[in-house]
Amino acid sequence: MTSAFRPAPFSATATALALSAGACLLLPAIAAAQAGPAPGVIVYGLIDGCLARADLGSERLNAVNSGCLYGSRLGFRGTEELGGGHRAGFTLESGITIDNGQLAQGGRIFGRKALVSLSGPWGTLEAGRDYGPAFYLVQPVDPMALGIGTASSSIWTGAASTTAARNDNVVNYLSPTWAGMSLRLQATAGEGGSGGARKSTGMNLLWRQDGTLAGVSYARVANAADTDHDSATTAAVRHEFGAWSVAAIVQQGAWEASRTAAAPSSTSSVFSRTYRSWLVGGSVRTSGVGRASLSVKRYDDRTARNFDFTQVSVNYVHSLSKRTDLYAGYSRLGNGARTSYAVSDATGAYAGVEAGATTSLLAAGVKHVF
Repeated sequence: MTSAFRPAPFSATATALALSAGACLLLPAIAAAQAGPAPGVIVYGLIDGCLARADLGSERLNAVNSGCLYGSRLGFRGTEELGGGHRAGFTLESGITIDNGQLAQGGRIFGRKALVSLSGPWGTLEAGRDYGPAFYLVQPVDPMALGIGTASSSIWTGAASTTAARNDNVVNYLSPTWAGMSLRLQATAGEGGSGGARKSTGMNLLWRQDGTLAGVSYARVANAADTDHDSATTAAVRHEFGAWSVAAIVQQGAWEASRTAAAPSSTSSVFSRTYRSWLVGGSVRTSGVGRASLSVKRYDDRTARNFDFTQVSVNYVHSLSKRTDLYAGYSRLGNGARTSYAVSDATGAYAGVEAGATTSLLAAGVKHVF
């Protein structure tokens, strides 16, 4: 004979106590919701959706994607004045893939950025998760703004390859600006490789003056055992004159942690034990509401023959308002006989390219910020 387990009924007194306890827990949340967000807290976001067609050589791919021009995101940013010129702040930014409603950056809740900061006349200290310093040089110089045909597919932005294009366990120092010059320093703790984290150091030195941005950066990221390192030095410049702008980026790197002496290069993934990469391009504003951009990139693998590529990208962005843009872009990459490198947009690569094929991407979409 079997008997089912049945919980004992609550007494009237127990029920009343439970209801009272629940009300006490809910009252602060209700009051906070009625009061709205804390002073100095900003909720912001960007939604980008696109239609894409990729030629992979042996097949063609049609897709509805999230973030061809920019990665979709939802963020929270806040500050508190502490007096004496000091300020505390934070940024929490979540990546979103709107084509399927999932989180980006490997499912991390705040995978794009998670930082707490303290600022003063001496500069700013930050801790958390952030891009490598090279990103803050490459992104504003790249005519594609790291969108369709992004510079980052052949110019490394200094993040560990295991942590979704950012570095974990970061400590940043941002200097005040002196005569247009600013310094950013970064160090990260490997913490035993937990979650793919790696020890790293990086810096950039930027100069902004009269429509010109110029700078240099350095990045060094260790492997899990901290026995070898990926490293790169980057120089970049962008100059605006009237409706026009011109830009150039050059990088020399050595991925001695992610590549081995036995396999110094990859047929499907750029960056080798020794490489050089450069980009030239520019933009022009048209009719006050549009911008057309062009970039030409060259990746030169210095450790293996026929592992190089040249890529040409163009795009056009048309502003419907201060917050909404329509865009279209095209990028074409010529592979060597042995390689199957892919064209990338703001959020990923269109992989599966046939070896030796010339691959291309045509995309159009809408971007809205709030």
